[in-house]
Amino acid sequence: MPKKIGVLLLCFVVLLSGCSSSNKTAYKEEPEEELTEYQEEFNDFLKDQLVETLESDYYTLHSYLKDPETYDIDSASVEKTFGRMDAVSMEEDRKEIQKTLDQLQAFDYEQLTDQQQDTYDIFTYNMECSKELSDPKFDYIASAFSPMTGIHVSFPTIFADWTFDSEQELKDLILMIQDVDDYTQSAIDYTYTQNEKGYLCLDFDSILSYCEKILDKGLESSVLKGLQDQVDALDLDSDQTKAYKQELEQAFSDSYLQAYQLIKTAMSDLKQNGNNHPNGLASFDVGKEYYSLLMKNNTGSDMEVIEVEDLMDTACKEHLQTFIENADSDMSFLFTSTNYTSYEQMLDDIQDQMFDDFPKVESLEYEIKDMEEDVASDNGVAAYFQIPEIDGDLKGQLRVNPNNNNMKAIDTYMTVAHEGMPGHMYQYNYAQEHISEPLRWSILASSAYQEGYATYAQHYSLRYLKGIKPKQLKAYSEYMLVIYDALVLADIGIHYYNWDQEKCQKEIEENYGITIDEKQYKQLLYTPCAFEPYYTGYEQIMDLKERAKNTLKSDYNEKEFHTILLNCGPVPFFIVEENMAKAWKA
Repeated sequence: MPKKIGVLLLCFVVLLSGCSSSNKTAYKEEPEEELTEYQEEFNDFLKDQLVETLESDYYTLHSYLKDPETYDIDSASVEKTFGRMDAVSMEEDRKEIQKTLDQLQAFDYEQLTDQQQDTYDIFTYNMECSKELSDPKFDYIASAFSPMTGIHVSFPTIFADWTFDSEQELKDLILMIQDVDDYTQSAIDYTYTQNEKGYLCLDFDSILSYCEKILDKGLESSVLKGLQDQVDALDLDSDQTKAYKQELEQAFSDSYLQAYQLIKTAMSDLKQNGNNHPNGLASFDVGKEYYSLLMKNNTGSDMEVIEVEDLMDTACKEHLQTFIENADSDMSFLFTSTNYTSYEQMLDDIQDQMFDDFPKVESLEYEIKDMEEDVASDNGVAAYFQIPEIDGDLKGQLRVNPNNNNMKAIDTYMTVAHEGMPGHMYQYNYAQEHISEPLRWSILASSAYQEGYATYAQHYSLRYLKGIKPKQLKAYSEYMLVIYDALVLADIGIHYYNWDQEKCQKEIEENYGITIDEKQYKQLLYTPCAFEPYYTGYEQIMDLKERAKNTLKSDYNEKEFHTILLNCGPVPFFIVEENMAKAWKA
């Protein structure tokens, strides 16, 4: 696989979990028969792929491993870099993808165990998606500075979440901060080439505004303060502590802050002199083809764009009808609130009720920690789940927004259910407890499954709220689904049918009753397929659920459905569908 994951890809990388044995609904993996020599060879190949990726650069290694020696990796030999965005790196990635595919496809599928075949299918799907998207004709079409996943919005979260507990790890962190400006310069150079090739499509005002906020904070950044607090916690002598804090501050000033100055200068120049595209991917020569591949990758399926459009159109109209049937004329559901005063109360309440509907896991330890102030003030997010290292314990960390003044809002409750239980945190622990192959829950996830499942979990969890009329909760849920399904349809319109803002607003309002404002339009324009993993994933799960009910009729059991779904882990949906079909026949 590509040796360097890098910042942009790690913004999307989550957990890979493969399907358990197809007919299983038990809570733990059944013991496998003794492996043949050929099957052991396949397992060795998987381990080699995991190790090669983990040791490709220090950011990847630090993100996934607590103790590199667990995998016989010498962290001292790993390059302290975020990688580079340049033609050389793109060509290296292409070669690595093809090499990995060749090695993978050299194995005889029929000689593998059922679970190994699942892993093979997952791996092949991911690598083929990567191969298609890395075609040279698409080299400069993706943006390095999108408003939701660009490097400028990623670095604050990366370093706010960065932890170290030894002097050597501190030294390595400083080297990584010193690499930020060089990595950023490579992204800027990439963007200038993008402009020359006619693929520039950036929201300059939002990028410049973001950079100015970072630069205005300067050395008063809460991200820097958080790192310096960790230096204090290392229990070094006072002289060492002072020296390291000064070195950290110098790196932050000379590289981290300098990177934002570089971005600001470049964006100001490109805003004035660049050829910025005002329309979506369909306006580019290969944009429609690229968007089709992006859609495949972000829906975890083999669906064509028109099939996704049909799925979401049908779902959106059904949600709209159900909403109308449940909503009061005064729209009072929008003003309904919970009685919660803390995130802990929400999680405890959900955990007390959810195991009637979801299988138990052995470990659900977690801690709740505030986001750094800079991150909290910029993203507006109530909470997010920070993934534990794959060799660490299963104690999850929920990062929460200390500035959230809407603790009682239903939306806050749904976000906590999405990120915590029975969403990401619970699903991650379940996967790690039930799936033995580390590669399957570490590197190559289907974001559509993972985000689709968490979106399903947040809507499902509304039934655990007390003191609010079920009809109001149903109206709230359906209203949210209408909005976000409509945003996916708007995304398709912008990037596949080349809708401009006026056309987009007209089509969505006439067909679904939803108003797309300028901010939403720009968000979709500058970040294609941003919402697809969440809502096409959700709708695919709901489609499977409906088919399960129709197939099993009176034998349908909600907990069994959830167990089969969770046993699959975050895999492409065609694999989930195959495993579901086998389970229904069992």
